[in-house]
Amino acid sequence: QEESDQEAFQEDMKECKIEQARRTSESKEKAAEEKRTVEKQRSMEASRKSVAGELEATEQYFKDLHPACIDGSSSYEDRKAARSEEIEALKNAQGLLQDAFKEKPEEPPTFLQRRRPAVGVLRTD
Repeated sequence: QEESDQEAFQEDMKECKIEQARRTSESKEKAAEEKRTVEKQRSMEASRKSVAGELEATEQYFKDLHPACIDGSSSYEDRKAARSEEIEALKNAQGLLQDAFKEKPEEPPTFLQRRRPAVGVLRTD
């Protein structure tokens, strides 16, 4: 009787040690998983703050543009006409600049123009 009880005790102790090792291993795995989850949560919170800041900046930008773009006093036709005028003025300016550096032919002296004597030359009349 005592021998079978001893064997049963040994068997129970062996099963308890196995169960304890399994639970210890499970506990370590769950602790590691918790650590990963907490890190992921921190990362996501930081990302959320960044995205919230971007959203706020974008909404402010939209609010700033709204009066000029949507409620603006000028219509599409007005802006188109102004753009056409500006393009025409730029073309004219380009033409003037291109013509400004071309050599002009020397014009003959007019009726009342006289040649000036060279400096340092004495006239002997």
